[in-house]
Amino acid sequence: GASGLALLASVGRLGAADILPPCDVSKTGDDVCADFCERRCSFYNRTAGDKGRPQTLTLYRLTPMNVTGLRNKNSGDPLGDIGYWLTKKNTTAMCDRDPQAFGCLGNGPKLYGKFTVEVDGQFGPYTQCNPIQLGGDDPIFEPVWKDERNFVCGVDCLFPTDTGCHSPDPSPFKNESDGDFGAQCRCNRTVRELHSVGRAMPGFLQEGDAAGGVPEEWGPQCQNGYTQLDGRCLHGRVYQTVTGWSLDSGLALACDTCRSDPACAGWTTYDNRTFSLLKGWVRPSWRRKPGLCLSAWAATNPWDKMKSWFGVGRLGGHWYTTPARGECPPGKPLGTNGCTWREISSVYKNASCVDGRVDASVEAASASCFNRCPLPLNRTSNCYLECYRDSLMGNAATNTSRVPRDRIVQPWLGAFTESDPSRGGCPEVTPDQCDGEQC
Repeated sequence: GASGLALLASVGRLGAADILPPCDVSKTGDDVCADFCERRCSFYNRTAGDKGRPQTLTLYRLTPMNVTGLRNKNSGDPLGDIGYWLTKKNTTAMCDRDPQAFGCLGNGPKLYGKFTVEVDGQFGPYTQCNPIQLGGDDPIFEPVWKDERNFVCGVDCLFPTDTGCHSPDPSPFKNESDGDFGAQCRCNRTVRELHSVGRAMPGFLQEGDAAGGVPEEWGPQCQNGYTQLDGRCLHGRVYQTVTGWSLDSGLALACDTCRSDPACAGWTTYDNRTFSLLKGWVRPSWRRKPGLCLSAWAATNPWDKMKSWFGVGRLGGHWYTTPARGECPPGKPLGTNGCTWREISSVYKNASCVDGRVDASVEAASASCFNRCPLPLNRTSNCYLECYRDSLMGNAATNTSRVPRDRIVQPWLGAFTESDPSRGGCPEVTPDQCDGEQC
């Protein structure tokens, strides 16, 4: 087809010298980033089938009604973008109240864009693209507004302002070969990371990721925001006890209960059934006594407690960055003046329709849980969101089974492949007028 011919033309523009070898991520962060920044390698994986050559991707992006295109934007493959959407479900009510809060992008209806994109296959680090934050005494953490006409991309760029990129971590940036988003590099001289298509497989989206510092067998409720005390017992003021009928149910109940309380500092169990929740000043025992207890520290800041929704579906997938500096001129093939990507086509659909297909599937699969809520289909209520999360992860404490991934992925994909609502599809829509150079 036409896209295949265009891709062949793109390949023709890129010579053999442009196909760099894959980076050796076993090196230190500084060493592997030096190789990348000086164009001695790129971040792709031959073992996974990557060839480092031009390819056509289908990417998706959840976006405000008037923010279109992929210039200086993050996107995902189907599994990656579904995973991103699911991480946002617990912020729905918060963003309705405060559209400028961290993690919120605009207020009101959203769109999904589906994009066909040619990329050069010479991937760089995933960079975070966010709208510049402006106004007030502290535009980094308490902006008055976010300018959705001007997205800024950069490594660790959660809070861009007119003074540059910022992150919640005040420590100096360090190059990484294998961080949460894979390799993370800042190329101070060549700024290659701001020209390359970025790609990452976020660990928290992957099956089997235990990012919270506890064993995977502790269950999904304890992943993220908890750290196991190896052989030590945590002591402090007991303010509540919870009891399960098994170790799995007790762990799920303790971690969920502790997570819901900002004051909870951790928990301890001596019989693998009854868990003591602690607050105030807590301390571990001096000596290790393996087998005497199970204990875990709990994160106390709201952001880490909220991270329980990161990767709740464990669907896998990739996230991408398409920087404006790397976009090909209109009608020009890959490699023109060093360009790394170009958009071929796009369609848009209402997010309420697409997401509604998945919601209906999850609600049907876990009807017994949702029916216990006072308003079963109030999709912003705490009860609804707790059932939804349990359905995605499984919860031994509530006897809720994990929804099969096909019950999530197929309705979402079907909303794009079909336009007829009677067949599970969603009609194409025209976005609102986009303003600015990044449209």
